[in-house]
Amino acid sequence: PREPPHLRHEPRPAMRQSTARRTPTSLIDRRGLEVWQNPDQLRVEADAYGSFAVARRDNLERIVARARTHGRVPRVCLYALTFGGQEPRHSFNAATACAVRQCWQVGAGQSYADHHGSGAPVSRPGWCGVRKQILAGYADGVVVVTADVISPRVEEYRQELNWFEHKGFIALVIPEAGQGLT
Repeated sequence: PREPPHLRHEPRPAMRQSTARRTPTSLIDRRGLEVWQNPDQLRVEADAYGSFAVARRDNLERIVARARTHGRVPRVCLYALTFGGQEPRHSFNAATACAVRQCWQVGAGQSYADHHGSGAPVSRPGWCGVRKQILAGYADGVVVVTADVISPRVEEYRQELNWFEHKGFIALVIPEAGQGLT
């Protein structure tokens, strides 16, 4: 007696890996191919600041804890960039709201701004004013909307984080992850 076809157990042919050339299908595959084909092309990384996020937050928590241990509210400066000579009211409002949520004190006259595109952070008068407030002990940190405001260049941002380490903190309204840098 023969078994019905749906009950027969016939061996399947062995599967072999294809030797045909595959074209990249995912965005990651295409990105890798593009990088390989054009190694000298300038690219924007999706998460260039992300590697600094943990160190920045750890420093922030350490400085804030130190202030609270001494029985005082952490004090902050606000920093923003201006475009076309306009006061960065929206940036200052967002930074102030962030400071209020964290129960930090924003002192009168502690808002600093520089013109967008005015060079490296250490050459900007407003940013230098923030640093002076921190060195003098009048502020524990600075609040900015994004890391880009400090610098759109990874190395300059790293230098600023290094300067702030143990002196003061940098707080971001919008955290590093997902920002693009050159």
